[in-house]
Amino acid sequence: MKSHKENTATFEELTYAEQAKSISAQILSLERAIIAHERRASEENRNVTEKHLQLIEQVQRMVERLN
Repeated sequence: MKSHKENTATFEELTYAEQAKSISAQILSLERAIIAHERRASEENRNVTEKHLQLIEQVQRMVERLN
């Protein structure tokens, strides 16, 4: 699926530097998404601490898979 360079390139088609920039952007996007999700949990009177721990565990599992 082409989703980089204005939908003209796949991730594999990017240069090394472009891949690195894309990964950094995705990590920042994930961080923002987690913060927004926790904010929504708070607004809906859900257990934010429990949700935070679940999200952290999910990210830690991803890091473990990469190691």
